[in-house]
Amino acid sequence: MRCYDRVVEVPEYGREFRIRAVQEITRFLEGADISNIEFEGPEIAVYIRNPKFISENEERIKELARLLRKRVVVRTDPRFRKSKEATIEYILSLVPSDVSVSPEDIQFDDILGEVRVLADKPGKLMGKGAALRYQVLAETGWRLEVYRKPPMASRVLDSIMRHLAVASAERRKALREIGDRIYRDITVGTKYIRVVGLGSFCEVGRSAILVDTGESRVLLDSGISPSSNGVDALPYFNIPEFRLEDLDAIIISHAHVDHMAAVPLLFKYGYRGPVFVTPPTRDLMLLMLTDFIELTKGEGREPLFTMKEVALMMTRVIPVNYNIVVDVAPDVKLTFTNAGHILGSSLVHLHIGQGLFNLLYTADLKYYRIRGDRGTRLLPPANEEFHRVEALIIEGTYGSKEPQPRDKAEADLVALVNKVEKTRGKLLIPVMAVGRGQDILYVLNTALKEKKIPEIPVYVDGMIYEVTALYTEYPELLAKPVRDQMLYQGENPFIGPNIVYVNDEPKRQEAIYSQSPAVIVSTSGMMTGGPILEYFKHLAEDERNILGFVSYQAPGTLARRLAEGEREVEVREDSSTRRVKVKMDVASIEGFTGHSTRSELLQFLKYLRPKPKTVVFNHGEPSALLSLAQSVKESWDKLGFEAPPELLIPENLETIKLYPRGSKVKVMLSY
Repeated sequence: MRCYDRVVEVPEYGREFRIRAVQEITRFLEGADISNIEFEGPEIAVYIRNPKFISENEERIKELARLLRKRVVVRTDPRFRKSKEATIEYILSLVPSDVSVSPEDIQFDDILGEVRVLADKPGKLMGKGAALRYQVLAETGWRLEVYRKPPMASRVLDSIMRHLAVASAERRKALREIGDRIYRDITVGTKYIRVVGLGSFCEVGRSAILVDTGESRVLLDSGISPSSNGVDALPYFNIPEFRLEDLDAIIISHAHVDHMAAVPLLFKYGYRGPVFVTPPTRDLMLLMLTDFIELTKGEGREPLFTMKEVALMMTRVIPVNYNIVVDVAPDVKLTFTNAGHILGSSLVHLHIGQGLFNLLYTADLKYYRIRGDRGTRLLPPANEEFHRVEALIIEGTYGSKEPQPRDKAEADLVALVNKVEKTRGKLLIPVMAVGRGQDILYVLNTALKEKKIPEIPVYVDGMIYEVTALYTEYPELLAKPVRDQMLYQGENPFIGPNIVYVNDEPKRQEAIYSQSPAVIVSTSGMMTGGPILEYFKHLAEDERNILGFVSYQAPGTLARRLAEGEREVEVREDSSTRRVKVKMDVASIEGFTGHSTRSELLQFLKYLRPKPKTVVFNHGEPSALLSLAQSVKESWDKLGFEAPPELLIPENLETIKLYPRGSKVKVMLSY
């Protein structure tokens, strides 16, 4: 690669790389007045005394990053930044009179050297060519980032920013320790990749996959089973090959409990490495983990971890945006792309070695490029284009069945609302707080606006409000119609005159005891906890009411038992249980799933580019995975494969050995 007037070769990792990188940075950024160079997590952070250099030499900095093949960030030395008070005053002096920004809308990240401003008209504030960003950087030393002020305030995001500010010294120390590990010398090298399912293989729940390259060990997801308690809910962390001291990184696909709730437990027992997530996943994780602790205590059980471990985890969380390549270990690069499942959900692509092997892990995905179907209304479909994919690990939750089409599901939901309006009853809808809650709320609010359902109150309880507020923080990640509605029409699709967010007990009592018909949307979706149980106890014995399921129910959960026809159940009440006779109607609508249906999974495989040589099926009941694999086996040519792929349905603790291109052996499966 040409660097100014000569070609340089920069090694990928280790001590030699560090030495050469420092040399090239010093030469390349001559005139920047460099004060320090640090390897902070996956990034090389260059601290300079001359902030004007950054805005005047952006192309030079980009070329340096291309030369080193690493993420290079140039920041003003903290000693040469203006005080936060002076910076706030300066920014406010530049705000146009028709733009609303208050001091409370300005937040700082000491580690990144960023000042974050929330404005009602961000485009107007930034001006043409983002001139304000350069001006603020040159005058204050802080890099300006402007965001649209969300229509719903998020306590979680505020608490994250406060925590990061308070723990800035600990974060800096953690990032440098992580950087030391990422940029260490390669000692063993990679001959093949071992993949071990610690959870979610031939089952739904407790997702955890160990990827061992010989040189590095990476954990894909770390979840807890929603249908079990205690040790039985956890992945198989007790196997000999899983050692926390050898674990280089944890990568979380999305913020559902069965994919991430065991992460703080690993910190409890000594893990101190990085946790790679998308920014929305970081925010949702904090919310979900806090709620998980509170619900466990409410059930009279000791939580597996405390907020102390959650706070420790947050200092080592590294947010990564979609389509950004980062190093997570000496021989492993990570890229997140959209999975279409919930806000921030990701397909996880691992590039192992220098072109040696590429592994794609879908986790939960939603793909809907069929029959003009909308899939979910809120998110675009999963990404299908990659540079290389040798092996694919794909979910099969709905591998054996085809839920009803989305349009039919919405029509059925509208019919249930109209039915309870006629009976003067209540429609009780259990939902997951993340994803399904927002989807159902959007559909109901839209139906109200279009007068498809009568103007009856829609009570929304549990964590749904807070999660919905986070959805409004990231409008750019939503499906285009929703994004345009929020950004260009100034409408919040989650708020309306009939939408009532329950934030206190009087509101909850009103939802239960009012004589008028109503819809109640509440957590949790599997009825394993949350306010849904309170509503159920009071409404179950009234024939006028309907319990409407719109989510997957794991085996053994209360929701699953009710959906399968059980009509007398025990429900927890304080320190005892209460027997409830179910006289209300029970209806199941499956078309709202955030998982790909059977046909959508096959369509994803059809349009996936390039085609993998090996396909591993997980996250599904055995019959579902077997059915899906059989379909792929019978129609591989119609799906666009040049040759029959290797199809595997491993159980937990079975080891898959994946071999690089050119090897005579492609894959082996063993215990």
